[in-house]
Amino acid sequence: MQQEYEDAVNMTWRGGSIALAFLFAPPDCDAMRMLDMRGEYFDLRTGNTWDLFFPGYYRSTQGYSFESQTGARPVGQTYADNWYFNAGDFNELRKRIGQSSERRWEYSGGTDLVLVNGYLPDRGDPTIDWASTISGQVTEQATGARTLTLGEIVERMTRDLEEAMEDPAYGVSGVTDRTPPSKDHTAVRDFALNALAGIASAIGARAIGV
Repeated sequence: MQQEYEDAVNMTWRGGSIALAFLFAPPDCDAMRMLDMRGEYFDLRTGNTWDLFFPGYYRSTQGYSFESQTGARPVGQTYADNWYFNAGDFNELRKRIGQSSERRWEYSGGTDLVLVNGYLPDRGDPTIDWASTISGQVTEQATGARTLTLGEIVERMTRDLEEAMEDPAYGVSGVTDRTPPSKDHTAVRDFALNALAGIASAIGARAIGV
């Protein structure tokens, strides 16, 4: 898992700004059901443009009998038929991002999109601008949230990045709770590359767009 995420980061290592996007989504939510049915298209649509990480989720070919011993549970039947969810991993990344962002984001209990600006230089350590953290609830019938669906987020963020629209909210202001500050590359450099990779992969985040 660690190597998989490091490879994903290296694929986007072009020098410049990067959007770190996390979807905190419980297994029974509308977004995960949509992912299961449309994941192949989402992979194609996001391509190498950006990655959306799913904290607590990972792929495995070991099967249910093996993975259930680790406390994980199976997720889907089509695109996500080999995805598993581990609640402990989900909770760990929830705590780490909440602390790192100085509570600019706190988990709502529903399905949350969290966006953070990063900067990948041509050489040297990347920077995460935690002050830029913005978030909001994704459309979910169970919670009554009516913002944007996962499909709409994929389309709007991809279009914003492909067309270099320079929208501080990456085209998804319908979800986020505030307008972030302008992208600032002078943010505190608090993570080296292996830590940037590890923040997601070491505790179970899985991505589309890889």
